[in-house]
Amino acid sequence: MKITYIHHSSFCVELQNSILLFDYFKGELPKFDKGKKLYVFASHFHEDHFDKCIFEIAKDHPDVTYILSKDIKKRRSKYVKSADQIVVMNFDEEITVDNMKIKTLESSDIGVAFLIEIEGKVIYHAGDLNWWHWEGENSPKENKYAEDKFKSGIDRIKGRDIDLAFVPLDPRQGDFYYLGFDYFMRNTNTKIAFPMHMWGDFSICDTFINSKYAVNYKDKIVKISNDNESFNVEL
Repeated sequence: MKITYIHHSSFCVELQNSILLFDYFKGELPKFDKGKKLYVFASHFHEDHFDKCIFEIAKDHPDVTYILSKDIKKRRSKYVKSADQIVVMNFDEEITVDNMKIKTLESSDIGVAFLIEIEGKVIYHAGDLNWWHWEGENSPKENKYAEDKFKSGIDRIKGRDIDLAFVPLDPRQGDFYYLGFDYFMRNTNTKIAFPMHMWGDFSICDTFINSKYAVNYKDKIVKISNDNESFNVEL
């Protein structure tokens, strides 16, 4: 399995027969094997997770299916046309596309997180499902609401075996940057986890891996150093 970190929260996962592209909005795309089916996921409409440019991919790779959160169709309707290639999902849905099972969780911000079963692997992409604690910006009541909403989402997959996960690690949260990632790792059986949503501050990877919070699972965290970095993963 080859994983390419493209930019921000965008990853490409190349499996034996399929390619998954998550939350692409800009950056250099890897060359897609045209002999493989391509699935393009977009978790919500925010400009750092979705751009209309994803629909240009179909020109060079016609064997593509787009899986979009419902808010994208609502908030970016002029870009989303009805087509066999487009699947729209709300949160708390489970569907099968080809031989791929997709489950969505409600984000603690907007949109969905994806839990995918494909080619014998379980893959999770959080989108903006995270423990968004903003000290000094939100009230204690608002922070508690964000905590509860995040936990209610992750608790729906509590104890789940996950082969590969992409999880926010946002340095803008200051001392509370680790909360969501840590809760996710402690409440799922995840083999390999990639940080994302780092806003270009890749030093947060080292900070977290070397922190007291990650002691019990630091070997499962992949350190990302720059955009367009690729990793070969055996699972």
